[in-house]
Amino acid sequence: MRNVISSFLQKEKAEKFFVLALMAVIALGILFRARHYLAGRSLWLDEAMIALDIIQLSFWELTQQPLPYQQGAPIGFLFFVKTTTLFFGDSEYAFRLYSLLTSCASLFLIAILAKRYLNKAGTIFSVALFASSSTLIYYSAETKQYMGDVAASLFLLVLLSSQLMKSFSSREIIFFTFTNIMILWFSHSVVFTVAAVGIVLALHYLKQRDKKALSYAIINLSLSGISASLLYWFHLRPLSASDFLRSFWEDAFVPIPPTIQWFGKFWASILQNPLGLDGHSIILFLLLLGGIVFLWRTKWQVALALLLTMAFTFVAGLIQKYPLAERMMLFSVPIFLLFFGAGLDKLSSLIKSKNLSFGITLLLAAYILYSPVSSSFEKLKAPLYREHIRPSMGYIKDHFKEDDTIYVYYFAEPAFLFYLPKYHLENSPYILGGNHQGQPNDFLNEIDELDGRVWFIFSHVHENASINEEDFIVNYLNKRGALDREFRVPGTSVSLYLYELY
Repeated sequence: MRNVISSFLQKEKAEKFFVLALMAVIALGILFRARHYLAGRSLWLDEAMIALDIIQLSFWELTQQPLPYQQGAPIGFLFFVKTTTLFFGDSEYAFRLYSLLTSCASLFLIAILAKRYLNKAGTIFSVALFASSSTLIYYSAETKQYMGDVAASLFLLVLLSSQLMKSFSSREIIFFTFTNIMILWFSHSVVFTVAAVGIVLALHYLKQRDKKALSYAIINLSLSGISASLLYWFHLRPLSASDFLRSFWEDAFVPIPPTIQWFGKFWASILQNPLGLDGHSIILFLLLLGGIVFLWRTKWQVALALLLTMAFTFVAGLIQKYPLAERMMLFSVPIFLLFFGAGLDKLSSLIKSKNLSFGITLLLAAYILYSPVSSSFEKLKAPLYREHIRPSMGYIKDHFKEDDTIYVYYFAEPAFLFYLPKYHLENSPYILGGNHQGQPNDFLNEIDELDGRVWFIFSHVHENASINEEDFIVNYLNKRGALDREFRVPGTSVSLYLYELY
C-alpha cells in the first residue's frame, strides 16, 4: 500500500512539474512577442502599403482586391484591423494588435494540441520551439495576416481533436461547421486545413459506422466547400489573376514535374524560413519521419489531418495557385513542430533504459533549441527595427527650412506617406521618385530637375548584381552638389541625406 501511495505521489509531482514547465514556456513565448510588439518600430514597406489601404478605403472597398497598393489579405483580417484603428487610432500598436493577439492565442492552442497527443518530452519540445521561433515572434508584431493563418489552422485542429475525443453531438458539430465556414474569411491558407479536418472527421465517423454523424460531417464538407467557392469567386480569383503577385511569387510554385532536387531545396528553404532551424536538416528530417509514424500509430486521425493539410498545400503549389515559400508557409510551422515533438517521443520510446532515454532526448532537444532560444533572448535586448523611418521623419521636421524639398525614393514612398501627417509635413514640397528598376539613368533625370536644398530619403533599397540604387543616386549627387549632412540610426536600413544642389 505504501508503494502504491508513493508511486501515486511521484506521478502527481511529475505532472505538476510538467504543467509548470509548460506554462513557463508559454509565458516566455508571450514575453518574446510582447517585447517585439512594444518596441514600436515603424511600419515598413509592406505594412505601410496595407495600412494606407485600410485608412483610405471603406469597409466595402477593402473587399475589392487586389488593393490599390497591390496588397491582398483576408476580408476578416482587414475588417478587424480597420475596426481596431477606428477605436484606437492609427498607431503601429493598433495596426499590429491582430497579429499579437492571434500569436499569443496560438501558443495556448499548440500547447493544448501537443498535450493531447504527445508525451511530456514531445510536448515541451514542440511548444518550446514554437515559443522561441524567430519567424513567429517577428510576425506577432507585423501588420499582416500570417499569424492569423497559424491561429486559424491550430484552432480547427483543436476543434477536430475535441470532436474525436467525445461522442457525437449535433450541437457541437454544428458549431464545428459554422467555424469552418466563417474562418475561411479570416485566412486564405486555412482552406487546406478546413478540407483536411472535414475529410478526417467524415472518415472517422465512417469507420465508426455512425450514419447520423457521417451525414453531419458530409454537410460540413459541403457547406465549407460552398463558402470556399464563394470566397474564391468574389475575393481570391482577382488576386490569383494579378500579374504583379504572380510575378512576385513565380519562383515559389512547384515545378512540373517536381524533382528530387526541388524537394531537397524545398526542405532546406522551409527549415530556414519559416522554421528557422536550417542547421539541423538531417536530424529534423528523421524526427519528422519518426513523428509521422508515432502519430499515425497513436492517433491516425490527427496524423492524417496534418498530412492532408500539407498535401493540399502542395497540390495548390503544383497547379500554380499557392506559393510554397517563406511567410506563405507560416501556417505550416505548428504542423512540422508537432511532428518533430512526436519524433522525439518516438526516439525516447525506442531506448529501453529510462535514464539513457531521458538523457538522450534532453540533449537532443537542448541541441536543437539552443539557437532559437538564444536568438530570442538576444532580441529581448535589441529588437529588430528594420526600416524604422520615424527617426528620419523627425529629423527632417526638426531641420526643415522654408525652401527645402524632399525627394522620396520609390520604395520609401508608402512609409513616408503614412508618417507624413504625423510629422506635419504634408504641406511641405516633396517629390515621389519613380520605380526605375533596370533603367537607373531615369533617377538622374528626376534629380536634374531639382536644385537648392534637397532631402533624400531611402528605404528598402533595390539592389541587383551590379547596381545598388541608393549608391548609384548618391554617387551622382556628389557630382551635382555638396553633401550638407547625413542621418542614419544604427540598426535600421533607412538613410537620409541633405544635399545642396547647384
